[in-house]
Amino acid sequence: MVEWLVVVFDKAGSDRSKFRPQHLAAIPPAVESGKVTNVGAIFSEIPELGKPLNFAGSTYNIEADTREEVLEFIKKDVFAKEGIWDLDNILIYPYGCAARIAKK
Repeated sequence: MVEWLVVVFDKAGSDRSKFRPQHLAAIPPAVESGKVTNVGAIFSEIPELGKPLNFAGSTYNIEADTREEVLEFIKKDVFAKEGIWDLDNILIYPYGCAARIAKK
């Protein structure tokens, strides 16, 4: 297995809010299985308490044998299926993690 770093941006003008609960519900099983080692949103600007989030996309660290396996995993997400993510410009690179700590 190889760990992969994935960055996938939202398409301009897309609204992930309708599909976000379904997207978030799929994360814990993927983490618990060991497939996903890190996952989170990226923002267009620093989030401020009480203000709407301005999402730019998502990042993942995924354990898989091939880039194609990573892409198939990503394509199963509701954001991919509903056209929120810009899969034409997805970044997928083999990743060598030097250190990792849990979020507090």
